[in-house]
Amino acid sequence: MTVSDAGRAQAQSNVPTTPIELAKGYVNTSLDIDSRYPDLDRIIQQSQLSEYFFSPPMTASTAYGNPNPGSDIGPWTPFTRTHISNIPDIIFEQYNKTESYTQMGLFPELQRAWITVDNKLFFWNYMSGEDFLSYEDLQHTILSVQLVKPTAGTFVESIKYLLLLATPLEFFILAVAPPSGGSDIQLFETGMSVPLKGLEVDKIRGSDKTGRIFVTNRGTADIWEITYSNTESWFRGKCSKVCHTKGGLSGFAPSVADVSKFVPTGVMNALFSSSKAESIVAIEIDDSRSLVYTLSSRSTIRAYHMSSPTDLTLVITYTYASLCSHLQMINAASPLLDPRSTAIVSIEPIRPIESTQIHLIATTSTGCRLYLRAARLYGFEFSSNQSAPPTNMQVIQVRFPPRESSAQAPSVSRALQNTRFSKIFSPGYYFAVKEGESGDSVFVSAPDTGRILLQSLTSNSAPQLVETSAWADIEGFVQEIALLSAPFQVAPKPEGFGNEVAAQYTLPPTQVAILTNTGVHIYTRRYMVQTFAMLGNHARMFLEMYGRSETCCTALSVACATTGPTGAVPLDAREIARKAYIEFGGKAHLRDDNYGVTMISLDSVRLSGRFEGLSMYMARIVRDIWKVPIIKQIKSRDGKSFSYATNVSVDKLNAHHAVLYDLYQFLEQNQSYIDGLSGPDRVLGALGSNNARIDELSLQAEHRGMHALMTLLRHMTEGLSFVSMIVEPRKLSEIMMNVSGESQQRIIKLSFEDLFTSDSGTELANELVRAMVNVSISSGSSVDSVIDVLRKRCGSFCSSDAVVLYKSLELLNKARVAAATDPDLKMHCLTESVHLLGMAAGTIVFEELQNAISIFLSLDYHPGAIQVALKAATEVDRGNQAVSYFADGKPASDPREAIFAKREKCYQLVFSILDDVDARVNNDVASLQRDQQLSPGGNTVVSAPETRYTQLQLETYGIAYDSRDELFHYFFYDWFMERGLSGRLLDIDTPYIEQYLQRNALLNLEIADLLWTFYCKKEEFLAASEVLYRLSRSDFDLPLSQRIEYLSRARGFCNCYGPPGQRQAMLRLGQRTQDELEVAYIQDDLLNAVKEDDRLKGDEQRRAALIDKLDGLVLDLTTLYNEFASPLAYQEICEAIVKAAS
Repeated sequence: MTVSDAGRAQAQSNVPTTPIELAKGYVNTSLDIDSRYPDLDRIIQQSQLSEYFFSPPMTASTAYGNPNPGSDIGPWTPFTRTHISNIPDIIFEQYNKTESYTQMGLFPELQRAWITVDNKLFFWNYMSGEDFLSYEDLQHTILSVQLVKPTAGTFVESIKYLLLLATPLEFFILAVAPPSGGSDIQLFETGMSVPLKGLEVDKIRGSDKTGRIFVTNRGTADIWEITYSNTESWFRGKCSKVCHTKGGLSGFAPSVADVSKFVPTGVMNALFSSSKAESIVAIEIDDSRSLVYTLSSRSTIRAYHMSSPTDLTLVITYTYASLCSHLQMINAASPLLDPRSTAIVSIEPIRPIESTQIHLIATTSTGCRLYLRAARLYGFEFSSNQSAPPTNMQVIQVRFPPRESSAQAPSVSRALQNTRFSKIFSPGYYFAVKEGESGDSVFVSAPDTGRILLQSLTSNSAPQLVETSAWADIEGFVQEIALLSAPFQVAPKPEGFGNEVAAQYTLPPTQVAILTNTGVHIYTRRYMVQTFAMLGNHARMFLEMYGRSETCCTALSVACATTGPTGAVPLDAREIARKAYIEFGGKAHLRDDNYGVTMISLDSVRLSGRFEGLSMYMARIVRDIWKVPIIKQIKSRDGKSFSYATNVSVDKLNAHHAVLYDLYQFLEQNQSYIDGLSGPDRVLGALGSNNARIDELSLQAEHRGMHALMTLLRHMTEGLSFVSMIVEPRKLSEIMMNVSGESQQRIIKLSFEDLFTSDSGTELANELVRAMVNVSISSGSSVDSVIDVLRKRCGSFCSSDAVVLYKSLELLNKARVAAATDPDLKMHCLTESVHLLGMAAGTIVFEELQNAISIFLSLDYHPGAIQVALKAATEVDRGNQAVSYFADGKPASDPREAIFAKREKCYQLVFSILDDVDARVNNDVASLQRDQQLSPGGNTVVSAPETRYTQLQLETYGIAYDSRDELFHYFFYDWFMERGLSGRLLDIDTPYIEQYLQRNALLNLEIADLLWTFYCKKEEFLAASEVLYRLSRSDFDLPLSQRIEYLSRARGFCNCYGPPGQRQAMLRLGQRTQDELEVAYIQDDLLNAVKEDDRLKGDEQRRAALIDKLDGLVLDLTTLYNEFASPLAYQEICEAIVKAAS
């Protein structure tokens, strides 16, 4: 799958995609391609082919612009020597005084080299040649030296390492505090030592995971362990030794080597066989699998399992004879592996994250690398159970040395004959030391990850292990080879683990130190980007080897970079890279599977190498942070509070930002030369031939892809700028404390990918900006500088509305400060703040709105507070959906309900403002009345004097009355009703009061009464009569007397003066009302008669039923006669009914 396939897949999903969403797909596809870099198990399947790539000799220094002729052999040299540190003269002086024994080594953890001279140990900084330190407290010759990590909890926190020293008689443990804050290394006596009687320590290794210390005895195949503790008992001291490979008493018996010093050779030959005693020549620890490997002098490999913190169990013994047998099974037999002339000289464990099958790589004296698998064997099959210790080992592949000539088979090459030892570092850096008479030679090789990745993408078969290799420029005899930088790792699993191509933009190059008897030589890995920069005018070779997309990606990284992994990038190299990116990128074209298809679209186009190179480069820049949460929450030790920190350091953020910014500037400056950055976004006009349409469509597709990546690139640049502004630990914690609890949890989960590409990321970024400005305001500092930086650097994350909002909040803060000293300034700030808050009302968060309102109230600026709250209510619903929702009767599960709720919250703020101003007026009135004196007559003077808040109250209510928000008025009038101030509605003269009263009169009797009173006050007598008439006939629970009153009032209003156009209607309604009133009077007579009828004294239940029917709605005459007057024999009422009916 190519990068451009991401856009095609998204389009075919029928989901509308924005440029950001499209670019996100491109970047994720690029990351997925890089993550599928083949693991070691796949790469070595064809390792016997032993393909090496040597740089062209001698011509490199001239043809490729090598600045240091003779220092290496060309651009493809895997490692280049970047630093030489000679052994200081003061150390040489001590070295020349040596009388018996000396050793040398490196402690990369401390950035120190060391040398022993008899009983003295000297350190120096191999980078500066200074910082000398000596340890001369031992009485006997130092035989072995090692630096290990201590067991957790044994020493104080400042002790990071233990220095282990073995003499012929005793083993010492010193505590080491590494240099920090300008101080040098500090050594501390621990009081931990153990006698070594009968034990001559040769090799020392420590477990980084457990702190266990293992040593070997020179001349035997035994493994001993040095145990230590910070406490001692009667039966066990702080330090002791134990042998894991034979009985405990054997530790006190002399070894064969010891006996041979005192017994004649002839006697020894008689006592022991002619074969030489087996001894351990190498010991290595694999903490990831809890295994200890040993290599014996007979090329036998043994594996021991650390099954518990104190045990060490032998689980595998793999002899060289078994190894050769397995080599024949895989057809890898070779003279280079003849057991009569070949031995294994080195072993190197392989971690499970690098390979699930390979446990160990062994190197032979002929330079062959043997890949060994260890597993638990059940029957005739290997078990996949990773937790159980292995029981069987088998060689599964061999890597022969490079050919000495093109005609030679790799299996017979003697190029690495007499290899003394080797070191292998992840992800496959190979350093083999070849012994010589006047000095050693060092062969260096490294995987050519670019070619391996290209094979995996273009072929279905397993890729070949291709290595670039060279002879290191070295002098003297090699004493040690050590890794100076952190172990290489791209992914936490074998697939993708060794992808240097992807990691070269974020991981510093690996550095390896080679210690010789002349000094320390430091070699630095040369990445592909450096190789390209050195090629100069031969850049097309890179295209032929690594393909178009990879070449464009690499060229782009060189073209827009001012500095590289090892220093400044020359201008001529950048110009060549710029041309290569433009010229080697090719053109967008129709996919091969689309030829002959009549219906083609943008998704039928395969985009250019320039596009894919840009997508790959962007993905690789942010590879290590893309999925990482930005912020982490740290719980305090007592568990009662939290602090916050970033998961990515500020230095890394700034480094990524600088690279992305340079990339964006490069593309902006060269957009006129790059197809897709200056092309049209759509087809304009009719097209001619079919080929012209295909070309135009291809250009459109290229432009769509490039435009999407440019949009995302801008978001990335601004997003990193934004994050770098808030990640200072103390500042970040303060900011997070100003964010709501729900948002805090969302922010903790927010990754850089989400920040760059999602709406929620932008939303949370705006919330963080608001919190950041709130922190600045609360601390009394100006936010102008913060806002300016946000607008310039993070425009996508800080909208103009947000900036206006922050400015208005600052003005409120200024008004608060000036309230007591400068009233004019206070009023100016308040007025301006209201204006700005109105501009930003559409984006203001409700909590911030509440805060602003509270500040307005504290400064007695209620009218401004009302304006802001009402403006916010209308801005959150520019489509006026809440009004239509209200008019529709507020149906359930309606999407408009959320908008309605937001507006309602704003209205509640308005009412709280009105409550506040009313309370102030009432309090002042009560206070003034208490202060009034009683009159001489003893009567209390009752008055409602004007207070200082009376005018403020009038202005505040005036703003509310003048609002043109129809929905607000409905809530406003409801608020009056809830407070029992319904009478005040009659004083309101707004366009909405009549409609409000009409709408609610059908359901609320009190409002219905207000409605006819409202009409009466306005002298609209016909409307008042109609309301009263409807009330008399309504379903409200009204007594008959109330209905008669309504009818009487209606008749009276119908007799009032009315406009000429309404007079006839008033007469008709008056007649109808009069007729209804006559019936109501008859019904009232019936009701009274029933109440006073003595005949019903014995049947009160019937009386109550009759009263209930009569004391309500006005009934018709027929019902009154048939159901009441006639059955009850009320003669006079019957006659009145007959008369009324006639």
